[in-house]
Amino acid sequence: MAKKVGVSEATVSRVLNDKPGVSEATRQAVLSALDVLGYERPTQLRGERARLVGLVLPELQNPIFPAFAEVIGGALAQLGLTPVLCTQTKGGVSEADYVTLLLQQQVSGVV
Repeated sequence: MAKKVGVSEATVSRVLNDKPGVSEATRQAVLSALDVLGYERPTQLRGERARLVGLVLPELQNPIFPAFAEVIGGALAQLGLTPVLCTQTKGGVSEADYVTLLLQQQVSGVV
């Protein structure tokens, strides 16, 4: 990463640990390199998330899944989080695709 941006490893470390002593331009260059290279930003550098949690279920026909959604959804709400229910349907979006979509929306978590 340091070579890619043209800075020292210490500078990358300061950026990743949100420490002072790095110009804003260099900080942005390191963060951009993280994104381009496919690394996940450290939690403190991700920005505020939406406080949404994806709840991905294979179906709702089996009575266990709606009961599961009710319990998990209630627990999330008590923590100040909003559940987002995603269910797979025949010929529709797969569970893996739902997870990808949720992560693109920067949800706080996925169950």
